[in-house]
Amino acid sequence: EWAGASFGMFKSVDGPGALIRWSDVQHNESLRKKVKWTRMKAHGRTIEKLMRSYNDSPSRVVDIARQCVIFDNMTDLKKCLETIIFDENVAIKRVKNRYSTKYDAEATGGYRDVSINLRLVSQQAQALGAELHIVEVQLLLREYVHMKTEAGHER
Repeated sequence: EWAGASFGMFKSVDGPGALIRWSDVQHNESLRKKVKWTRMKAHGRTIEKLMRSYNDSPSRVVDIARQCVIFDNMTDLKKCLETIIFDENVAIKRVKNRYSTKYDAEATGGYRDVSINLRLVSQQAQALGAELHIVEVQLLLREYVHMKTEAGHER
């Protein structure tokens, strides 16, 4: 719903740089299969992050499950952020705005996004026992997609 309300797009299996708008696929099962969903963070990377950055505190690892939504402009990105903030099925834990003028983009090689850590608190999430798990949603302008690689932080 968030991407549909804000002209959000996802990477497509059609190849590097290919994007597919959620409003075009949300009611079309065959097109929906073209969405390239983000894989969960690898175990090795999770353990590395846990030991190196989080002082062996597993409760601080909040981006094992994540997804990136891509936008053509800041207006659509802000619309998606507002939609998430006002979603009663969500409990927001943290918002990191890398588009802020106060953010030092040199620290991330020029990469920018809005990263939202949240919990799904709907009845369905509670029934599945998933309401305590924190996930990450990344809101990204199209112009930064080329900076985000499948390898991510891999060395």
